[in-house]
Amino acid sequence: MDTASLSSAASSIAALLVILFVLVGAAFLLRRLRGTAWGQKLNAATQPISVLATRQLGAQHSLVIAEAEGQRFLIGVSRGGITAIGRLCGHD
Repeated sequence: MDTASLSSAASSIAALLVILFVLVGAAFLLRRLRGTAWGQKLNAATQPISVLATRQLGAQHSLVIAEAEGQRFLIGVSRGGITAIGRLCGHD
């Protein structure tokens, strides 16, 4: 192997390592931003239905506040199924 091909291989490996570090850094940033207000706006734009709060009532029962198309709903969840309890008003 001559010096030119060795230099070319080294620069290719270095470029691949830079790209790998950029991808790992972007993934780390996205995970860190997931819980922030900016991350919430990003998630709301891509997901039309979101779970706002969950309260466990027992081992297999819970209440969920979900939002869809700007409206909030109270939903009961149990082992036997899901029940829409009602629409919530006044969440401005």
